[in-house]
Amino acid sequence: MGRRVAVLVSSALMVVGLAVVTSGFRDLPIDERPEWMAWQMILWPIVALGLMEIGRLRRWTRRGVRIRADRFRLLVHGLPALVIAAFPGGVFTAWTSAGHLLALLDFPTAKAMAALWLTYTVWASWEVQL
Repeated sequence: MGRRVAVLVSSALMVVGLAVVTSGFRDLPIDERPEWMAWQMILWPIVALGLMEIGRLRRWTRRGVRIRADRFRLLVHGLPALVIAAFPGGVFTAWTSAGHLLALLDFPTAKAMAALWLTYTVWASWEVQL
């Protein structure tokens, strides 16, 4: 019962946290947002979801199971997601052109999706070794 309540409370806190973080972006064009907002968009889900995952990982280690990071996955998935989410708006357009497919990575939706991609990668890259 305690775990279900924790998951329920954490879900409610995620909604409130996302609303608070997003309120700072509401009236700003993507290229005018302060840099701390970009990092906050990345760090919020990593920390929030990490707090939930750490409990699960600790239970595995208490049972004597070893846990290791999949460094290849972190490099191949985590690095591109970090670059897309953290680079200021307009960088990909400047590198390519406005009509290029990679210029779409400057849109806020792509940056938010990349932040969630990074979060999933960070926490899904832990493997149990029996």
